[in-house]
Amino acid sequence: MDRPPIGYDHEHRLRPLPRPKRRNRIFPVIVLSGIAVAVIVWNRRGNATHIPTGPTVAGVSETDTGNAGAKEPADTVVAHTVAEGDLPAELFAECGHFDGNDTLDILASAADVFDLSMLRIGRELRFRFRDGDDIAYRMEYDRDTETQIIVERDGDGFVTREEPITYATMEEVVRGTIDRFLYADALDAGLSEATIIEMADALAFDIDFMTDIRQGDEFSAIYEHRTLDGKEAPDGPLLAARFVNDGKEYSAYRFEHDGRAGYYDSEGRALERQFLKAPLSYRRITSGFTGARLHPITKTVTAHYQIDYAAPVGTPVVASAHGTVSSAGWEGGWGNMIRLRHDNGYTTHYGHLSGFAKGIRSGTRVERGEVIGFVGSTGWSTGPHLDYGIKKDGVPVNPLNLDLPKGTPLEGDSMDAFHKARARYDSLLD
Repeated sequence: MDRPPIGYDHEHRLRPLPRPKRRNRIFPVIVLSGIAVAVIVWNRRGNATHIPTGPTVAGVSETDTGNAGAKEPADTVVAHTVAEGDLPAELFAECGHFDGNDTLDILASAADVFDLSMLRIGRELRFRFRDGDDIAYRMEYDRDTETQIIVERDGDGFVTREEPITYATMEEVVRGTIDRFLYADALDAGLSEATIIEMADALAFDIDFMTDIRQGDEFSAIYEHRTLDGKEAPDGPLLAARFVNDGKEYSAYRFEHDGRAGYYDSEGRALERQFLKAPLSYRRITSGFTGARLHPITKTVTAHYQIDYAAPVGTPVVASAHGTVSSAGWEGGWGNMIRLRHDNGYTTHYGHLSGFAKGIRSGTRVERGEVIGFVGSTGWSTGPHLDYGIKKDGVPVNPLNLDLPKGTPLEGDSMDAFHKARARYDSLLD
């Protein structure tokens, strides 16, 4: 049964309307004039930008027509960054010139791929027009920095698919010296926030960037610089990093093994240990691992087989290793407490939390580095801090002295390929 045509009333609700007739293209001058007017209007719109493109990494290219020196005109692209208050249907109509029936067809074709009625603020939509057309034949939505949703006209309807974003890339090398702290100095050197975090994570098993770094330490990094349609795009992955801490050199190299990319040290061992050095970004340690501590509330001397990290209320607390939540709730003097079970007989606890992350409950599987709660001062506490402890087979161990081995080194052909990649990166880092 044919679907009735739809449009929008003043409250943005769908309502029936007559399906517009396709224009007769016998009068090219009139058509081209209309397109020119439309282009002027598009150029004056708020977030929409008019981008004429030649050869681009998104697959839009100029091709020979057969006439000497003549080429087919490139697509015109109207790009829009989703802003607060934007309605998808209005964007489709305003930027892509889709009518109400087109919008319903687009949403239906995308139903099993992505819900296009839920566009995220800050993400980009691109509408591609062939020369002479006043309705977009293709729409692209950046689902994240790596994938995009493609909607293309197919006869009287549309087809939708998800595919990787194809960027134009080049390797960038950045060097810097620690004067204040890594985050600020790396920003000043030209690294993005995402790349700084990736570098710190890759080297976190060797260096505690809160306590270990010294003024005068040096760092260098190679990352993938990206552009899309000639515009700056989010940086790609960190490819290699070197950090000289108090005279000792540490390195991390990105390498793909068994279909999975990870970071390896200079000897080809995976830079991935079971536990993080610390489960949060903290200001200082207020109580260490000891058999005799004067309790600040009870005023009695008791054992303190855990570490107290002082941090502001609300500071995210992450799981220090892959594991399963054994309990999450109120535990008297511990206040809000999370307990995790890990491989190899280890358990961890996280006490005095102000709250739990969404979905954290008994039986939940968590990944190393996943936010599980937030610093607080609940239970017997004199100020905001995290009480963090580790046990091995039920026996407390000092988190600060936990020295777990690195991952298994690469072997055979993989090690040979790694050494070649490392040599190339070293030549850029030196």
